[in-house]
Amino acid sequence: MPVPTNVRLDVRILLSTGTHLVVRYVPAESAHALPGGTVEPGEDIVTAASRHLRELLGSHRDAHVAPLPPPQPGLSASPAVPAFAACVEHATGPDERTMTLVFSADLPDKADIPTACLGTPLVTLPLTNLTERSLTPPAIASMAIRWLEDRWPTWSGLAVSEPEPWWNQLRESAHSLRAQLDARRHELTDASFRDAAVAMCALVAAADGTIDAREREAMAAIVTSDPVLGAFPPDELLRLFDAHVAAFRADATEARAAALREIAKVRGRRVRARSVIQFGAVIGRADGTFDPAERAAVQQAIAVLGLDPMTLAVQAG
Repeated sequence: MPVPTNVRLDVRILLSTGTHLVVRYVPAESAHALPGGTVEPGEDIVTAASRHLRELLGSHRDAHVAPLPPPQPGLSASPAVPAFAACVEHATGPDERTMTLVFSADLPDKADIPTACLGTPLVTLPLTNLTERSLTPPAIASMAIRWLEDRWPTWSGLAVSEPEPWWNQLRESAHSLRAQLDARRHELTDASFRDAAVAMCALVAAADGTIDAREREAMAAIVTSDPVLGAFPPDELLRLFDAHVAAFRADATEARAAALREIAKVRGRRVRARSVIQFGAVIGRADGTFDPAERAAVQQAIAVLGLDPMTLAVQAG
């Protein structure tokens, strides 16, 4: 399939009140979208983001923008400039793609919440109920959630042309997944993540139906030496992993269900849940491949955790 060459550029504003997200309703799609709009000819991205933020906040723009996180390299520190949150590439037609730059700004307590922007009504969505399907397109919702969770800028690209586009939705290599996990290690030190990550490792190891002695030794070495699990004693990790291995050898169906129950311990805890899936993707590629059975095992975990498979993927190549 030819790569689209018609590329549009637009800017969206992620405006949070601390408890709600300010969005516009799209009647034609029965969905919500972040406010914002196009980048005008001759206008740079930062200027466009500032303009859309001013339009969104109206006459109260200076009083209502809370202090922002440290600006990204090259961005002005002015409070009128929102913080860069994400770059999202998504298809908007058979021969067209759009690059959406998402910028974030926060409203302080007791600030007036805008109810309209340039004649378009605005509403608020509670942050506690925000999911990957809260906004359109879904890729923007995923990036918005990631930013609100940890203020970590992210990039999401279109799928590459592969036989299994589901798994290639994001252009994230195993290397970049590993870097993201390493950056979050300080948040992944509780027992629920430990149990879920070890169960994920066992689930991937048993994806082909068995775990022979060589596989057990290889996977045990990964479990006990992986830096993401470095906060836990190696003998503790090995004991948990061996318990899963014994269970798979005794009854694979029941062992798979038990592993998924352990993984479900982090459901609803987004950083941990996403990290368990990323860990599974990295483990699956440890031998240089990521075969369909291993991908299916990770997909089972995604379903158990209630995550959107279109927003959590790794490039096959």
